Amino acid sequence: MSVQEPVWYVAQFVGFVALLCGFHAFAEKSDQKFKQKMTFFCCVEAVHFFLLCAYSASFGCLVNGLRSFASSRTRSRRVMIFFLLFLWGIGILSIAGFDLSLLHTAYETRGMTGIADILFREKYRYLPLFGSTLGTVGLFCFSGITLRCMILVCSSLWLIHNVIAVSIGPSIMEVSFIVMNSITIRKLWLARKKRVSG
Repeated sequence: MSVQEPVWYVAQFVGFVALLCGFHAFAEKSDQKFKQKMTFFCCVEAVHFFLLCAYSASFGCLVNGLRSFASSRTRSRRVMIFFLLFLWGIGILSIAGFDLSLLHTAYETRGMTGIADILFREKYRYLPLFGSTLGTVGLFCFSGITLRCMILVCSSLWLIHNVIAVSIGPSIMEVSFIVMNSITIRKLWLARKKRVSG
């Protein structure tokens, strides 16, 4: 998408709104309200990426919102697996532009090589899927430093994607999340070290 198109400016405005929603969510002390605000933040960010035609990222944000809501209700591994299968199934379709006939034609003319050419044309579109996978597993299975480290890697993958997709607001947001999370990891590590040595 060209920066001269009006929708690009609308997308960037929505991206900055998402940035403010993200800050507001991370300032929340109540777990329940945090998850509700994260759900709203993910929906706003999904609109931003949709306007940028980054459909896999948009879909990933929607799934992340649903996942945040679900993880506040349960830590069931079955629910986690459902989200992972859903994420990757629809995520791969979104990378192909939801065009099954295109995949079918590619398979008939060139076999699996044709499908691979379509699915790996823009490899950076897989970064949100890998990031969302780490976030999902972290939220449902881990806590403490391990969870924070998984979220740190998740944010790093989203940051790389956002820079490539020219997503300004969410790029700034991911940098701030990386900084905030790194500080928290250091505090948790120092507190653990003090407990062990003390």
